[in-house]
Amino acid sequence: MTDYAHQHHVLDECVRGEHREESLKALRRYFDQRRYTGRWFERFAGGGDGPSVANTVTEADVLALNFLSITSLANVAIDTTITYALQIRELLEQIPADIPMHSAPWSFYEPGAPAHRLWELFRQCGGNHRPVTASKLLARKRPRLTPVYDSQVRAILKAPASPWNCLWNWFHTDLTRASAVAKLREEAGGIDDISLLRCLDVVLWMRAREGP
Repeated sequence: MTDYAHQHHVLDECVRGEHREESLKALRRYFDQRRYTGRWFERFAGGGDGPSVANTVTEADVLALNFLSITSLANVAIDTTITYALQIRELLEQIPADIPMHSAPWSFYEPGAPAHRLWELFRQCGGNHRPVTASKLLARKRPRLTPVYDSQVRAILKAPASPWNCLWNWFHTDLTRASAVAKLREEAGGIDDISLLRCLDVVLWMRAREGP
């Protein structure tokens, strides 16, 4: 198993260690201030995992990517809603929308599993290699199960070999960690509808961007 000691230490310090108070302030600041359009990423148009849209990429899903600084969306929209729409639907139908990462078996994330295959497909949408776009689009469709992963989070976690495996192991090697994130979310106030993974992403992103 890959050693994620550094990454897990960073996560622990942010969630229930010496940086917890800073994380709490960061969550409040991010979701309270108008400057952060990303506060609408999961919520826009009712979310990407609602019962009526959970298994298809909509125009609202594509637009939500812009809230997280993904640009040049015309070809992404064409590929996700037209070109690969059938393949995307078939894969989304195999990925539960109501199971969070801390309750999911690792088999959900293995190469060849529907989530991994969909990430590979999303990566091709709008260009030949768009891993960050793929990460954010998959997080929009399955916010409880797959995390947002971009250059800021990559930097603060020092580029783990597998972001999914890193976070999955963090949750599953200590079952109290999920409740610790939930408690942080509760204390932040007004964001009970935001997934635990998105809360972690915001905490890490804000720390990478603004520092201690």
